[in-house]
Amino acid sequence: MLGVLIMMLSWYGPGPARGELNPADRVDETPSNRTVEPEAVENEPEGPVSPSEKEPTRRPFKRIGPQPMTPEEREEAERLRKVAAKYGTDPTAIVGRLQLTSQYLDLPQSARARDAVARVDVPYRGDWLLRVDVPFFKWIDPNLPGTTSAQGMSDLAVTAGWRVYNTPEYAVLIGALATFPTASEVRVGSGKYTAGPAIATARFLPRWDSFLIGLLQHQTSVGGDPSRRDIALSRAAAQVNSFWADKWWTIVQAVWQIDWERSAKSSMTMEFEAGRSLVGRFGAYIRPGVGIWGRDVAGAYQWNIEVGVRYMFASF
Repeated sequence: MLGVLIMMLSWYGPGPARGELNPADRVDETPSNRTVEPEAVENEPEGPVSPSEKEPTRRPFKRIGPQPMTPEEREEAERLRKVAAKYGTDPTAIVGRLQLTSQYLDLPQSARARDAVARVDVPYRGDWLLRVDVPFFKWIDPNLPGTTSAQGMSDLAVTAGWRVYNTPEYAVLIGALATFPTASEVRVGSGKYTAGPAIATARFLPRWDSFLIGLLQHQTSVGGDPSRRDIALSRAAAQVNSFWADKWWTIVQAVWQIDWERSAKSSMTMEFEAGRSLVGRFGAYIRPGVGIWGRDVAGAYQWNIEVGVRYMFASF
């Protein structure tokens, strides 16, 4: 019995606590024996960091230009660019167009107007475009003495554009806009020749499967009837163009105008467009709008509604 007890004491005798290493198994943790990872040594700076080696300075306009995209996003952008060109909603696309629009405008002080426009776009060599707008205008103003209405052909507008940059995700078109005093009646035209630059951009928004479109143009009179008021008008528009079920599209647009001949008085309008592809390259749309401020500035209104039909054809 005593022998058994001695054997048990020797078996369960003093030893290292649970989780503790035997002295022979311990590693000397002095600095001379401590292991250093190679990556830590490589990443350690050899001296003071110069300003050029620090984190690059953020560019405030970095997000305005083209952005890196995945192959899937680029493929989707290319597909939607073709859809926008087919529907006629991309102002940077070089495609042909035959379009008829009719617009009703409710103006200040009980005045109102109707504006019908026949538009023809002629593409050339893939990057050039010529546009001609032939407007027919009618207005009614019960506050004027004598004749309170007038109608007829208004001023002819011609735009020539060149697409200077074109990728599936970003495109830029620059051009020149000119109008001519071709009105059949004095009261439905400006009586002035005008000219000015025009710029259009389209950028793909991957998160929304849409395009952010910017439009900028300026018109200034360069001749014509000296008794008529000179023209100096700037117009900037921003819109988001989206597509639905391969047949429908929508556009939300804000338009800001400045009339420099009226002490830089400005106006703002908001418009919403819904359109549908009909048969082949035929499409139709409706676009209501409302004036936010400056409703008496040229080109502005209290509210309006526009309808249109178009046929798009490829470049040649």
